[in-house]
Order: sequence, then C-alpha cells, then structure tokens
Amino acid sequence: MAPNIFICLRNIICPLYWFEKGTRVDGHPTKDEHWESPVPGTYRYVPDRGWHLIRQDGAEEDEQQPRPVVYCRIVHQYLFSSDMEQRCRYHRVQLREGEEPQRCLFFRLEDGFTWVIGWDSRGKFIPGPYRKWCYDKEAQIMRRMTSYEDSSASSSPMTSPMASRTSSVA
Repeated sequence: MAPNIFICLRNIICPLYWFEKGTRVDGHPTKDEHWESPVPGTYRYVPDRGWHLIRQDGAEEDEQQPRPVVYCRIVHQYLFSSDMEQRCRYHRVQLREGEEPQRCLFFRLEDGFTWVIGWDSRGKFIPGPYRKWCYDKEAQIMRRMTSYEDSSASSSPMTSPMASRTSSVA
C-alpha cells in the first residue's frame, strides 16, 4: 500500500501533527471541596469517577471507603449513590388508558410515601412536572395518588426527614 502524499505533507509542514494526541493533566487531577449536603464534610472529585465523601465534619480520620455521591435531577441535589439506589424501584404501570403496561423506574420522594416516574421504559430521564404515585400494599401495584392521599401525605408524620430514612416502602 502506497503512503498518502497529503498526510505525509501535512505531517511535515504542520507542527501540530508532530505531537501525540491525548489529554494532558497539569498538576493534581483531583479536587477537594467542603459541602453541607448530603452530609457536612469534605468531598473529592476524581476524574472519570465523580464526587466522593472522603471525610465527614468532626471525624478524626478519612472514610475507610470513600462514599460515591450522585446528582439527582428529580430533587435537584446530591445524594449518596446507595441512597439513590434504595429510593429507585422498577414497576409496571399503565400510563394511558388502553395501552399496555410499561416498566418504568420510580423515585421515592422525601416523605417516604410519594413516588414519581423519573425514567421511562427506555431508560430516558423525564424532566417533569411529575405526577404523584403511591404503592398499594394490598394489591401490590403502583397506582396514581388521589387528591385525598396527596393532601394527607403532606400532613402526615411521615413527612419529617428522619421518618423517610427509617421507613421502607416497597
């Protein structure tokens, strides 16, 4: 196979093509910041791995295993990835009358009772506004929340942040 004359001339004339392509990192690639949420502490950004909690405020030593943190676009805040996994569940629901039920990924809100569809059946994020759903324990299905349930859920004792962490729905 004969060499391409254009590529040979381009490499000779233009010094840009003399050097190896790739990303160059100047200095230390990680970055540390202090955040108040999800828990007060020092968080470190590691390229290609994201943010991790490395030390809580008041702790003497760093975490044994840095805890990964992800941004939740539904509640617009950072959550620990383990909390995010606990608050997400797949359920099959009928979105429109007469359609086949679809498998959607639901996200549980802070009250511990209300769920919203965050991702559709193809895994595409739904930016909102969100319809509220609840899990019916007797029928073991996810159903749309009625206006009575919506108003009672907002005034129930389960709306406190500590209650939502200790409850288990699903």
